[in-house]
Amino acid sequence: MKNYIKILMILSVLFTGCGKEFLEEKRDKALVVPTSIADLQALLDDATVTMNTSSGHELGVIGGDEIGLSYESWRDIPNRPFEKNGYIWAKNVYEGIDVNDWNKAYRRILFANTACAGIEKIQPKPSNQLDWNNVKGGAHFFRAYNFYQLAQLFSAPFEQSSAATDLGIPLRLEPDVTLKISRGTNEKVYAQIISDLNLAADLLPEKGINVYRPTKPAAFALLARIYLLMRDYKNARINAEKCLKIRNELNDLNGLNLNASYTFPTLGTNNPEVIFLSYMANISMVTTTRINIAEEVLNLYQRNDLRSKAYFRPGTNGRTLFKGSYTGAATLFTGLAVDEMLLISAECNARLGDISVALERLNQLLVTRYDSNSFSSLQQVSAEVLVDIILLERRRELLLRGTRWEDLRRLNKDAHSAKTLTRNLNGEIFTLPPNDIRYVWPIPDKSIDLGGYLQNPR
Repeated sequence: MKNYIKILMILSVLFTGCGKEFLEEKRDKALVVPTSIADLQALLDDATVTMNTSSGHELGVIGGDEIGLSYESWRDIPNRPFEKNGYIWAKNVYEGIDVNDWNKAYRRILFANTACAGIEKIQPKPSNQLDWNNVKGGAHFFRAYNFYQLAQLFSAPFEQSSAATDLGIPLRLEPDVTLKISRGTNEKVYAQIISDLNLAADLLPEKGINVYRPTKPAAFALLARIYLLMRDYKNARINAEKCLKIRNELNDLNGLNLNASYTFPTLGTNNPEVIFLSYMANISMVTTTRINIAEEVLNLYQRNDLRSKAYFRPGTNGRTLFKGSYTGAATLFTGLAVDEMLLISAECNARLGDISVALERLNQLLVTRYDSNSFSSLQQVSAEVLVDIILLERRRELLLRGTRWEDLRRLNKDAHSAKTLTRNLNGEIFTLPPNDIRYVWPIPDKSIDLGGYLQNPR
């Protein structure tokens, strides 16, 4: 444990202070490194400080269409230029300020790479093989999870025809932060994510000791999400179904206390849907003093939809607050859950023409979301109509999970589901058309200076 604390302190300083002078000094100093499976596992278990918190979804929530700020709430956001500028999709977003979505993700990747490198130096024995597998599988899962988050913000949406040339993110695969890494292509980035997750799925157990640790169903769930983003519906369906064979229990909103301040248990405890817990930092826009659910979103819910009671409560000044996070608090859950897997399976089956299975998966979810006294299962409809219904349920169900931004990027590729986003702030109108270059956020200014990366056009 002492070694672990030293490792954690050094890695924290290493990532946050990796200026030129520090890196030159580091080359000449001995570095305490993990030497045991327990130390490496402890590194990955740094859940509430590093590995499972401050997930890379802030810019996506800011730029999406789920929150509708008043002019006054937007104007008064304090000392957070990237929130104010990001909300209106401005050209200059950061104004030189550090960005969690980039910095914290690469910090977690550093931890994962340290564990990946360290575990390869340890020869497992029959007595510790499962622990060894858990470290290696967990490290590769965390690396993939953070590459995925970065790719949704700082790279173009995946397009098979141009993936070999579209600029992706820097693929850091070694714990040495002094290595000069250029941006990979989207093809290489997604291939690395899939490779890491396939390895993780082979090594991880079906059940972890807590919701912070990655598991086999978590790896399948993230693979399903990745393949969906790639519009590879066959592989997305395969992995969603693999996950659902292991984890398929749902909350039934008909049996929950929908009048509670927060509907779901704290930090995923006793929530059967939570496969893997991660959550976003509480940026100014989503605090209870400022957040307001967009009116367009509120209008999506029918009268007998219990999510309208499970997700929302009134706030001051006519605002509507969100109380439906699977963290059981104002902090937004951005992890992996059973409901999302049912929606992925339903969408992929519908797109692939298997209507009966798509309806079965969708109804499996909806019977737990609508008032049991008035709900009727969906019956046979055309594939096109069913896809539209599923996408609508996806908006309702996965509200403020961090997936809406990537859904917009994906769905904008199809003219039928493309959408122009609009803000009206004190009479001034801001728009974000489908497939606009601003769907790719600029790399933070300091990272451009230090890494020499090519910047995204804005």
